[in-house]
Amino acid sequence: MSKRLAWAVIILCVAIWGMNATALKVAMRPAQGEAFDPIFLSGLRFLFVAPLLALGLSWQDRSLLRFSRKEILMYAGFGFFSMLVGEILQAVAVRYTSVANLTLLSHGTIPLSTVLWARGLYGEPFGKRALLGAGIALIGVALVATHAPGGLHFGGTTWRGDALALLRAALHGGFLTLLGNQLATTPALKVTLGNVGFGALWSLPYVLWRGSSFDFAAVAPHTWLAVFWTAVPTTLFGFVAWNTAVGKVGTVAATSAMYALPFAAAVGAYFLIHEPITLWHVLGGGLIITGILLTRKNYAKRSSN
Repeated sequence: MSKRLAWAVIILCVAIWGMNATALKVAMRPAQGEAFDPIFLSGLRFLFVAPLLALGLSWQDRSLLRFSRKEILMYAGFGFFSMLVGEILQAVAVRYTSVANLTLLSHGTIPLSTVLWARGLYGEPFGKRALLGAGIALIGVALVATHAPGGLHFGGTTWRGDALALLRAALHGGFLTLLGNQLATTPALKVTLGNVGFGALWSLPYVLWRGSSFDFAAVAPHTWLAVFWTAVPTTLFGFVAWNTAVGKVGTVAATSAMYALPFAAAVGAYFLIHEPITLWHVLGGGLIITGILLTRKNYAKRSSN
């Protein structure tokens, strides 16, 4: 895979994950029928996707299905902190703060968190052009978040959710940094199976408990369609494609594209559930794209030297 194709894949993943924000909203707050809670939904999609990843890895190279003790411990940690704890933090955070705050403080700060982790763990430099791009992109994220449903606001009890959103971003930035290092030596499909597989195992007790009383027959067809989107395009394709592309362009450069997630989510909500897009969304999206391009040029210039 060339770097140009890798960047195209990363942009596609961001678009899919942006649409996933709407799919999650539909699955957890359907207009009719039974609703899924975040942990139950994540556990179900991991349990569905993990066997498919194992089949794909077996077809690619059966020997890759063997995991050393060190790999098992590593993926168990990845699965716990990124898949289980991350989902719980988001679910609890949104109870105390708005979706807009969560979008800005969690998704909007993950690229900066990744930069700090990469610098602390591996001494990876971050140029002035990239800092400028990050600042411009964050302003764009703030503009998009300000005009998201629920509105961007601080004060009162929102500090609890805001703090949890920032904690989630800090943990996920560390996960992505360590993941990028692992992808340098391990096939992307095996890394994805390790993460998703242990995510499924960690959430299995809750899925079994919740599933025993869940009325699957009362789930509306459009809700099942949303669940399908979270499982197949978002998890099965998105995780494998992202991990493959990150191995080509680097973790810090790739995560700069995550600034576009709030804008992609707004566009997805417009087409899927007809939430309006304002001039501020367009301006914010323009700033986000400008910031990402500046950051990308910073790393493209460095890799060519």
